[in-house]
Amino acid sequence: MSQATISIVSVGELATRASPYQGILVPTDGSELSTFAVDQAIALAAATGAAIVFLTVNEPFHLFTTSTEMIEASREEYERQRETHADRILEQAGAAALEAGVPFIAVRQWNDDPFKEIIRVAEERCCELIAMASHGRRGLSAMMLGSVTNKVLAHSTLPVLVVRKPVNVSKVPVYLAEELSGASGHGVD
Repeated sequence: MSQATISIVSVGELATRASPYQGILVPTDGSELSTFAVDQAIALAAATGAAIVFLTVNEPFHLFTTSTEMIEASREEYERQRETHADRILEQAGAAALEAGVPFIAVRQWNDDPFKEIIRVAEERCCELIAMASHGRRGLSAMMLGSVTNKVLAHSTLPVLVVRKPVNVSKVPVYLAEELSGASGHGVD
């Protein structure tokens, strides 16, 4: 049986290494965790000289659905609302990238399978890395809700940087808390 070594590194540590990443795809849905992943990807890109492709993927309108957004709106209203929401998310991500001096483009797409669109756009735009958030759901909730991040990890041939919610450093052992707070100010799961 072979052994694998798993390294946990901070964005700061990655940035000090020679970077093979010239293009980073960052899918975002505007959630708090996704916005944290955007910020982390911008920090990495700024430190390594990479450009970013921000991506939002909207689910197309379906006549038969349980989504209240689709039930309450006509196809045109739904699409207009989703486009407006996606544009707002991309504008916020773009403003953060501009502030950090990171070149970027913003892409808005429609697809029933967001993970497929994430992989497709990353390959089409010649990105070398996908950086995305994960809620870290486990057990039944992971099975029931599925995970776009897990699907990207399973199907992409590109490296994927998974950004998780920072650990509350006050709740980890002292030796680990010192290591985590000294590295980047943020913990890891």
